[in-house]
Amino acid sequence: MTTSELKLYLFKKISETTDIDLLLKIKSLLEENNYEVSEENSSIVNEPAIEYKSSKTRNIRIFSEAEQKKINIALEQYENGQWISNEEAQIELEKWFKEQEK
Repeated sequence: MTTSELKLYLFKKISETTDIDLLLKIKSLLEENNYEVSEENSSIVNEPAIEYKSSKTRNIRIFSEAEQKKINIALEQYENGQWISNEEAQIELEKWFKEQEK
């Protein structure tokens, strides 16, 4: 399962739930970063762990070769007009979720 697939799965499950306690716990986890990142679980989504290099003033995010390739592809797509607005993406997601419910 890739990170994107995991996010879509979680988004679907979160949007389906009516359990306010669960939603508040998820909100708390995300806002407080009150969770541990497991090396064991990070390999499940087929993406390497994030690497940072420290400078005197801040940490600098270092992209892996695969991440940089994805960024370059995305930039090229953007420059070629191959993108959609957030609103269009939300509509497409809603359509996809409805299709999955069938």
